[in-house]
Amino acid sequence: MDLQIDLLLLLAALMLLQRASSERDEVWAICLRFLAVIAMLAVITSNRGQPLSILLLLLALWLPRAERSEKLPPSPKS
Repeated sequence: MDLQIDLLLLLAALMLLQRASSERDEVWAICLRFLAVIAMLAVITSNRGQPLSILLLLLALWLPRAERSEKLPPSPKS
């Protein structure tokens, strides 16, 4: 039963993240993302959440740094 609840929470988190990415209202998108994070944290902190937390940690380490992705292209000289 615990595994089914964990899977249900993960599914809900994925659906909330998908809905947040397509939402035009920024405040509502942040609220949906916040709810998705809460659902994921509920799964991670459960007894069966250790493999998921390791997977999320590896994903976070694999993501590029913000400073590399925020570099602006060179402006053309006038």
